[in-house]
Amino acid sequence: MSLFSRCLHIFLAVLIFSSSAFGAWEELQDLVVTGDLNGRSSLDFRKKARNVQFLVPQGSEGTVVETRKLAKTGSYGIKVRLTKVGESKAKNLPKVGDETWVYFSQKDPWLTLKDKEGAEVQDPEVALTSKAIKDGEGLPAEGTVTPHLPTKDEVLREQKPEPAPVSEDPNLAKNSDPTKTEGSFCAECSTTQPGTTEQNRKDIGEVAKEVDSTPRPQPRPQVADIPSEKWKNFPSVARYSTSRSVEKSIKYGMRNKEARSKKLCYRYVKRAILGGDLVNDYLPGAKAVNAVGDLKRRGFINMMEDPRYKKLIKNPQDAPKGAILVYRHGTDRKHAGHAEIKTDWGSKGGYVSDFYRPTSRPLYNRVLVGVMIKE
Repeated sequence: MSLFSRCLHIFLAVLIFSSSAFGAWEELQDLVVTGDLNGRSSLDFRKKARNVQFLVPQGSEGTVVETRKLAKTGSYGIKVRLTKVGESKAKNLPKVGDETWVYFSQKDPWLTLKDKEGAEVQDPEVALTSKAIKDGEGLPAEGTVTPHLPTKDEVLREQKPEPAPVSEDPNLAKNSDPTKTEGSFCAECSTTQPGTTEQNRKDIGEVAKEVDSTPRPQPRPQVADIPSEKWKNFPSVARYSTSRSVEKSIKYGMRNKEARSKKLCYRYVKRAILGGDLVNDYLPGAKAVNAVGDLKRRGFINMMEDPRYKKLIKNPQDAPKGAILVYRHGTDRKHAGHAEIKTDWGSKGGYVSDFYRPTSRPLYNRVLVGVMIKE
């Protein structure tokens, strides 16, 4: 084999490995601005920087030309070639075809990203990281770093603080009547009533009899007791749903959810299962509909494909606690889909992703394709 052929084989092998390791970087294509942004001539996004070219108004669209991860903030600079300029009364507006840098914050994004098929990307971090790695070959630009997917330590450090505990008046907790400061009060009782000693002995005897007659607690069964009759005969499901990892993942999801959807469901679900130790690394996919395959490669099974379980699951409420639910769009097969975590059994609780959805609020035009658990 010639030297040229060997080099060609090595290059193709590296290219294939890079594509599989970081996701398909060619997915990231266009963006839509969902709020007014400053368009800058360089990667300097400081307030005092004098590089603002114009205002990129809400509704503008463009093609992603280049991405870089910023060293100080961990957010991204995105170079975009504008294909549409939104409406605005501002004087300094760009023209179609202009190229400019805009800022993308993971915590408060003001733009959405689309893949080459026009579907919305639900985990921009994956898409931006993959494209930044491709674009950043060679010497990195000043103020940027080589991007990587989040580690477990980073995910735990970035979670929201625990909510402050609600203090309660112990007296009110004992009595439903807020006008009383004690649970009960005897106006006729006194320490000088006759027969106090004899009454105390009688009370002690009654207590002793009651203790002797009280049934002893039974040893805890091997399979955790669960409130769902449907899944009591499946020990592996019960063990998964009552595991510490599931509890931690649900707690992480509920602690970090937003007040409303930011259309970043898969990103929030991936952080919750990584922060809760259900997986050991950050999943590489950018769209929720691909979560079934991503999770299978990490030891999960799809209960909807398993002959033991598939007849028992007809809707999301049938899924066991802690299951990761994956949906596709009902009519648009190119849609990014949706992912969420079941927070309790049956109709109790709800579902958490980048927001919390109670069971009483159905998903519109979504088809359940995956109920993922670990056995």
